[in-house]
Amino acid sequence: MATMTATDPKANVLPLLDGSTWPNATEALAQVNALPVPTSKTEAWKYTRVAKLFSQPYAAPKGDATVTLPARLPFETTRVVFVNGHFRADLSDDLKTDKGIVIDSLKQHLAHGPVKAHYGQIALIGDRLFTAMNTAAPTDGLIILATKGTKTSKPIHVLHITNGGQQLIQPRDLFMLHEGAEVEVIIEHVAEGNASTSLINSIRESVIGEGANLTIHLLQNEANGPAHIGLDGVTIGAKGRFSIDTTTLNGSLVRNEVNVALAGPEAHAELNGVYVLNGTTHCDNHTYIGHDVPDCTSDELYKGIVAEKGTGVFNGKVYVKQDAQRTRAYQSNANILQGDDAKVYTKPELEIYADDVKCSHGCTIGRLDEKGLFYLRSRGVSEAEARKMLSHAFMTDVLERITNEDWRKHLAGLIDAKLASL
Repeated sequence: MATMTATDPKANVLPLLDGSTWPNATEALAQVNALPVPTSKTEAWKYTRVAKLFSQPYAAPKGDATVTLPARLPFETTRVVFVNGHFRADLSDDLKTDKGIVIDSLKQHLAHGPVKAHYGQIALIGDRLFTAMNTAAPTDGLIILATKGTKTSKPIHVLHITNGGQQLIQPRDLFMLHEGAEVEVIIEHVAEGNASTSLINSIRESVIGEGANLTIHLLQNEANGPAHIGLDGVTIGAKGRFSIDTTTLNGSLVRNEVNVALAGPEAHAELNGVYVLNGTTHCDNHTYIGHDVPDCTSDELYKGIVAEKGTGVFNGKVYVKQDAQRTRAYQSNANILQGDDAKVYTKPELEIYADDVKCSHGCTIGRLDEKGLFYLRSRGVSEAEARKMLSHAFMTDVLERITNEDWRKHLAGLIDAKLASL
């Protein structure tokens, strides 16, 4: 049973974590009781204060809520729908279209061998309270199992709909790609009504086998949406490839963590991000790439535009072990501030113990190019349109890294609409 006192800051979530039958739930609950809520004195959470997330009571998420599905994406996908963290087969497409690829509710596969082998082995709890919370009582999640040499014929569009407030929603995904498999996933979060008092605490574990390729496109566009704490844990085998692009346009408090282990020679990881923030939106992109073996490469590029009272945080760390010779790692974070109240905190890091490496990192914080703005204005372009054009140009090199042209065009339209509102 969960233990709590009147002064325990976790008292509002502990009752919802007790009694789960998911793997490792009992041990995880003990860790929830033992671990403190992160504060500004916790280095990894210095600029993202989460104590307020524990200040209200939560209810169990309602999977049977009646929702309105948004229009389908303007290109062909296989759509998988989750409502308040619960898989909804009645709203999803036929998930058996590609032979050799399993797409289903993770809850239905907990007893299967591949799940037992990998579940909880990548996103280790350690001292991370939110991982312990999720492991103690996941709501449900998505399993993708791609057998050797298989490939998705079209992107898998995972649509998470949050409907209603004061719910603790804990999605738990497990993606497993065997040798030579290729999978592309679009993960989109939307909110209905006022979901701003709900909390999404998600974990996604991805195992990429030798020569396999996993591409994830993550879109967070939740007006009046919930707080969102998310972790992607990824391990990449020899010659495997992992790519994720994270786009944050709306939300209240958003924390995106990506932890990658390059575990086999010639593995490659590419992490890209765009955030366009206004109002009081807070977005924290926290990344870690571990170069554990020789001959691996990684590339990170995150760019943000922050306006009004928005806050952007970037903390990226590249760790190169002593034996990881011939490492190539690049990391960059660039930001534009619009207004005196906008804030950005950025901290790129390199920790290198090998001597045959090529690594670089850097960050910039500035404002829109005044000379460029003046040039466009002198050619008859309105100030609002000139600012939008320069802001779009600032984001272009991140968007160009997205290999799916259909998704890139769709995303560019959403970003331009957001820029027009600043």
